[in-house]
Amino acid sequence: MSPTVSIIIPCYNKERYVAAAIESALSQSYPAEVIVVNDGSIDRSLEEIEPFADRIHLITGPNRGASSARNTGIESATGEWIQFFDADDILPPEKIAVQIAAMEGAESDSMAVCPWARFYDDGRIDTPDPRRFWNTYADGLSLLVDMWYDGGFFPPHCWLVHRQLIQKVGGWNTRLTGDDDGEFFGRLLAQAREVRFCNETQVFYRDPPEGSISSDRSLKSARSFFEAFEIVSKLILEIRSDRHARKACLSRARKTAYAWQNVPEIIGRAAAFEEECGVSGFSPSLPVCARLLAGLFGIQGALRIKKQFQR
Repeated sequence: MSPTVSIIIPCYNKERYVAAAIESALSQSYPAEVIVVNDGSIDRSLEEIEPFADRIHLITGPNRGASSARNTGIESATGEWIQFFDADDILPPEKIAVQIAAMEGAESDSMAVCPWARFYDDGRIDTPDPRRFWNTYADGLSLLVDMWYDGGFFPPHCWLVHRQLIQKVGGWNTRLTGDDDGEFFGRLLAQAREVRFCNETQVFYRDPPEGSISSDRSLKSARSFFEAFEIVSKLILEIRSDRHARKACLSRARKTAYAWQNVPEIIGRAAAFEEECGVSGFSPSLPVCARLLAGLFGIQGALRIKKQFQR
């Protein structure tokens, strides 16, 4: 019997995009259950979703956040494999078929991932930007460490995850309002036996429109990003604390502080981690100039010098 797949789409106020997202999920060449969780949208999202009602499993309720909506989707899913998919992105028709084929014979605590490229409302699509870690890994933790060290990421819909691995690590962290995907997939990777990279397909990630989580610049969001880092870095260092792993965590701490350089609390917490981690160096996750300054003076000193030059 062929493996079963569930596609989980959380939706909050995505009336412009959700119909196209659902169409791309329903157009998969590999049959999949499509679950759409309308998370209390107050625009016309529900009206855009309802014409698909006879072909999807629609769940609607009050707004509780994307992580909670995804957890609701997991609870309702019947598939052995789970595909997370945001309501403003696009899946190519062969995406799931390619990854299911690639995972033949894999253990249930393995994952699949694929390349990705940004696309825009005007129809432009960027060329994929391959990274050193765009490869198959014998264990997920090694991919996570390389990804953190280099400073890259994969959007949620790049992945195909076995539900047993999700059950092992737990669902999405509903406390987080920023980098909830980084924290969730970080926990998955830390426990994954193998990650198979599928270069035969790719997904498209919409350049974040207004109102996306990634555009939230509040103190609450900044704290959430650093909490996500702390949870995953602690998990990494509990499993392996070699120099490369510690330098990867240092690189991630610096990258987070650089992204929130106008929030003194986050810079201070990153500087404290620098002191604790016991390694130094030039973190490639930062822009070249910041990389040099942070390597010499730490992230706090680097940002202080940067501000002086900007005056």
